[in-house]
Amino acid sequence: MELSYSLHLGNDKNKSIKARQEAKNTLSGTTSKNNNAIQNVKQLGKVNHHNLRQYDNNQELIKTIKGSDDIVKDVKELYLDLFEEARLEYNNKQTRDDRKIDNYFNKIANDTKHDLACEIVIELGNMEYWDEKSLEYKYQMTQVFEQQLEDIQAIVPDFYIANATIHFDEHSPHMHIVGVPVKENCKTGLSKQVGKTSIFKKKSLVVIQDKMRERCINEFNIAYGMDSKLKEKQKGKNRDITSYERKLFNERVKGLKQEISNLENEVSDLENNKESINKQITNLNKDKENIKDEIDKKRKINDKIILKSKNQLLNENQKLSKQNEDLKHENYQLKYKNEELEEQKNYLLYYIKKFLDKMPKVVKDIVEKIFDRNMSVDLYKSQYDPEMLEMQQKRIEANNRRFNLFNKREMERATKHLNNEMDEAAEKFYQTKKKKEKDDGLSL
Repeated sequence: MELSYSLHLGNDKNKSIKARQEAKNTLSGTTSKNNNAIQNVKQLGKVNHHNLRQYDNNQELIKTIKGSDDIVKDVKELYLDLFEEARLEYNNKQTRDDRKIDNYFNKIANDTKHDLACEIVIELGNMEYWDEKSLEYKYQMTQVFEQQLEDIQAIVPDFYIANATIHFDEHSPHMHIVGVPVKENCKTGLSKQVGKTSIFKKKSLVVIQDKMRERCINEFNIAYGMDSKLKEKQKGKNRDITSYERKLFNERVKGLKQEISNLENEVSDLENNKESINKQITNLNKDKENIKDEIDKKRKINDKIILKSKNQLLNENQKLSKQNEDLKHENYQLKYKNEELEEQKNYLLYYIKKFLDKMPKVVKDIVEKIFDRNMSVDLYKSQYDPEMLEMQQKRIEANNRRFNLFNKREMERATKHLNNEMDEAAEKFYQTKKKKEKDDGLSL
């Protein structure tokens, strides 16, 4: 496991207009350079307010391992211990009262060229590492921070610590150290003075951070019985995350965890669905093969049926074509025969008419009626058939004897005579026609 490490020293640049503008654009209203240098009493009071959380009821989450519950008081007392002897020595050398220093703390507090004190924030591990750790687990960092306090005093002996407080109420356990850097053997003014720029230089800070990093991870592994490593150093400054930001972070983490849980459930469901879908696909492929085989079988059967039907239709068509040709031929013959019969009929009628001209009128009327196409057979029978006439006659005689138009015998004689005459006429007609056809080269 790799842990990040931060040792942050507040500086004057954090009070620039740009830094304040950046603060307005963040959710918390703070910048990543929130640990500003302490230049006066007012700023020291703000540090006291923030570090000791006197406005908060959760004091069990704040642990002061050096100093008291009043950082302003701790710094003032430290000033007396560090600079009072040098102040008195300086005043004794002055011949003018206006050059004497009554209170060195107040003098520096009103001097814009010097910082009244310095604040260092030390943190090991980030929000991701500490978020789900218990409070008891976090409390074990007290041992680590106490050792870090001794380490920094050993590494930077000219930095005197007034107060050190550990915060367990934010994103990760971290320690605020408020102290005063001291410059010795000064040529002008007090022999011992506040000297931040002399103690904390760019190069010296790199050395301090590297030494403190290594000692911190070693102390962490001893306290927790682990074998953790440090992450590589990153450029830039870390910042003290506020309670509001931590709340937002926790809510975001909670939401992300819920989203992850939902996604895991969805993935699980998708995996289950995947197996089910794969089974369905396998079954569908089997059904597809079965259907394909069935289609192939049906296609082969249909091809046979279609081929057979096609051959049958061809045979039927050939038969029908032949029948049609036969019918055409037969129709032609019938047409020819009909034309021949029509000619014979006309020829016969021609001679019958000639013959009728010589017959008595009554016979002529009968014959004309026979050849009248508008007369039905029943009508003809009722008017000219001997049997029908006889029956009618009997009915007439039975009903009315006065209307006897013909004598039965005379009727029979006339009928017989008519039949004989018609037979002779027909025989003569056929003989004449036969002779004519012979002359024309035709045969009946």
